[in-house]
Parts: sequence; structure tokens; C-alpha cells
Amino acid sequence: MNSGETIVSLSTPMGLGAISLIRCSGLQTNKIIETFFSKKFSPNEANYLKFKKGDQVLDDVIAIFYKSPKSYTGEDMLEIMCHGGSVIYQMLIREILTIDGCRLAKPGEFSERSYMNNKMGIFEAESICALINAKTESAALAAREALSGKFSQDVFDIDQMILETRVQVEALLDFSDEDIETEGQEEIQDCIEDSKKKIQGLISKLQNNRLLYETSKVAVLGMPNAGKSSLINFLTDEDVSIVNEQAGTTRDVVSKIFSLDGIPVTIFDTAGIRETDDSIEKEGSIKAMRQAKDVNLVIYLYDFSIGIKEDDMTILRELEKENIRFLVVANKIDLTKQDKVAYKSFAEATELFISIKENKNLNDMRMLLIDQLKKVISESTSGQYHAYHLRCLTAALQEMDSLNVNLNELELVAEKLKSVQNYISEILENKDDDRVLSGIFSNFCIGK
Repeated sequence: MNSGETIVSLSTPMGLGAISLIRCSGLQTNKIIETFFSKKFSPNEANYLKFKKGDQVLDDVIAIFYKSPKSYTGEDMLEIMCHGGSVIYQMLIREILTIDGCRLAKPGEFSERSYMNNKMGIFEAESICALINAKTESAALAAREALSGKFSQDVFDIDQMILETRVQVEALLDFSDEDIETEGQEEIQDCIEDSKKKIQGLISKLQNNRLLYETSKVAVLGMPNAGKSSLINFLTDEDVSIVNEQAGTTRDVVSKIFSLDGIPVTIFDTAGIRETDDSIEKEGSIKAMRQAKDVNLVIYLYDFSIGIKEDDMTILRELEKENIRFLVVANKIDLTKQDKVAYKSFAEATELFISIKENKNLNDMRMLLIDQLKKVISESTSGQYHAYHLRCLTAALQEMDSLNVNLNELELVAEKLKSVQNYISEILENKDDDRVLSGIFSNFCIGK
């Protein structure tokens, strides 16, 4: 692809800054250079010079020219670093747009051209978006690894392993009367097991990455003084919420984004929910329930020394009615010697028993929260393309799980392996049944 239009855009954030970067891509790139710099650029070299409109100098800039196809978009590209400040970059962009064939770029259009010119795949394009929007270091590193092409290489390696296995199976089926050396049934089974392990590893990585890329929302609900603010302060490792023995100190929804073992999470500290004549506190309770409907997960906290009351059960029934995922956590186990099993009426609904004050079972709390978020994200619909890859890999794994290498059922094995490779090919976009036949001829001495 080489569009007739040259696109122009600011590539750094708008507003004040030390430097602004303007990016141009398309057929008119050389025309832009001739018009404003009166100099021929060598590819990939930084040039310090004046951006001129006729005889008038508009700014001192650094400009770099990238020759097609060795550029981000695969087209001729120009990057201009000018002084920061909205007046300067707007003035330069306005002048560039006076050249016929130049227009402002649409959102994501540089990356779209990169994809159309085979400079990157969809997965890599989405990884760039994930990298830019990363909320934690773990998310940024995961996106950068995906951008490096390692995922595609891992899938390609699996594809090759399955292809080689198919070649061996097809050889046993189609050339059983020929003098062909095969690795045998046991080796075929070993190859299948190795492929399964690699697919499982990729599925696990994609699931974790999806959790890293999407900011999960968690709300903490419960009666006043159950320890909600203390729990949030523990999870975020800072004093986000007010901790006070007086009930009803949290009157509004307080939010904080933090990293939960690398997972970006926005947590909401809500007002204690109870019947009250205080109009402000009552409004806080209404907001708390409203917030619960807009999160991925609710942690319902109650005071273990008091036990679950009818008010707690009313809220839990409401959450269940609204199909809101929640986990029930008992706090303040340090305040009573009563064994939790004695509270049979509510113990079954409780996933965890903790003491925030004495730091009991809080690491279990973190692990349970992570596990719950993984389930939530895996069940949610995602706009990210790698969710499609996850479905393909999961389907491939299911096919492989049902495989049993038996010399009497080789046709079934061959069909299932073909199905597996079709799922893998959906990711690599390289469907080609002739590869199996080619593999047979290249690996075995057929034409004797």
C-alpha cells in the first residue's frame, strides 16, 4: 500500500513542553523537505536546521528522513522536532498542510499504514496501543515483549512442531507400502505432548497479559466500621481512605488506581451501607450500591466479631440479584476466640477470614483477589485482538487433549492434527494444506 495522500500529525502530547514532534508520511514527504528546508536529506540522519517559510525562519528544528520501505509506516517519512508549545507546532503543521496532497492524520492512521504495508501485524499494532496505555511496569513490559514479535515466533514454533507431527502421521497413512523411515508412534506422542505444553504456556501468558492490559475495577462494600478503608490502605500500600472508629466517616466514593502484583486495579472505597437518618450518609450508601454495579468485582467485608446481620444479607441478596460478582470476606477475627465453623449460618458464604489489624491472612487476600480478577477478565468480552488468539489456542488445546495416538486410528489423529493446525493458522494467517505434502517429500525419500 502507498496512499496518494500524505498524512501529518503531532506525535507528542498537546500543550507546553520542551520539544514537540511532528510526523509526516506519504508521497509528498520529499516535497515537504524541499519546500521548508531547501536541502536533500540522507536517510536516518538527524539534521539541525531552520524551518523556513520563504525567507522567514519559523523555528530551529531537528529533522530526520526515513526512506521507504525502511520506516515505521513503510512509506517515506519525516519527523520534525521543534520547540514545544502549541503556537510553534500548530504554525509548522499549518504550513505543511498548504502543500497539495497533505492532510491531517486520523487517529491511529500511522499504525494502520504500517499494518497495511506489512510492517507489523494486528497483534503488534494492539501491543503498541497497550504499551502506550500501560498503567503498571508489568503491563508495559508485557506489551513490549508482544511488540518484539516473540508471541508470533512462539506460535510459529508450535505451528512447525504440529506440521512435522502431521507429516509423520500422513506418511504412515499414505505411504505405508513404501520404504519410509518414521520416528514411530512414541515419538509422535512426545511431539503432541510438547506442543500441548507450549500451547498451554501461551494461553497462560495471554490470560495474564489481558489482565495486565485491562484496568480492573474493584469496590469494597460493607456495614460502617467493618474495616473497608483499612483494607484499601493495605492493598494500595498508602493512606487512601480515612480510618476512624466512628461509623459513617466515609460519606462518598473514594477511588485509587494501584498495582496489584503488576495488575492495574482501580479500587473504590464506598460509604458504609446502613439504615440512617443522616441525609449525607444515606446519599453515600446510594452511591455505594450504584458503584457496585459498575465494577468487575465487589469485596463484601463484614465484622467477624459481630457476624453477618440481616442488613448484610439484604445487600448480598441485592448483589446476587443484579448478577454482580462478589466475594465475602470476614474481618477482625482477632476480636473473638469463637471458631468460624460455629457460625454455620454464614460461614459457607465467606471466602476468607482476615485480621487487617494483626496482618492475618492478608497475603491470602491478595492471591484470592488476583484469582477472582483472572476469572472476571476471562469471562468478559474484550476489544483486544489477542482475545481472539486466546480462543484459537484454547480450541487447539481442546483438540489436542482428545488425541490418543493409536496405529489403528491414525486417520482420526490426522484429522484432529489438521484441525489443530487450522486454529494455529488463524493466528498466523498461513493456511496451506499443501505444506504437509511438501513436508513429506522434503523429509522422506519418496521418488526412488
